[in-house]
Amino acid sequence: MASLKIELPRSDNVLFVFYDFETTQVTKVTETATLHDTNLVCLQQYCSQCEMLADIDEDCERCGRRQHTFWDVPIGDLLSYLCEPRPWVSKVVAIAH
Repeated sequence: MASLKIELPRSDNVLFVFYDFETTQVTKVTETATLHDTNLVCLQQYCSQCEMLADIDEDCERCGRRQHTFWDVPIGDLLSYLCEPRPWVSKVVAIAH
């Protein structure tokens, strides 16, 4: 039986994404509940090369623009963006704000 290796996973090929949904609550579902309708998704991202950059508006040579907003089809556009092929990425870690 092989022995277990205790080591931290490498983060060289990981894209970290932090996102937030903005919603409206106009549509009543019941007398006391309303539907949260997503009208905007904002995200910020970083990789191991840009995680220490203080200015979020500064593009990364590796992962590109670090701040995005999606208005038209916000959830679908977010999912499409997360699933875009990135040859250097082995894992995308998405965290809700």
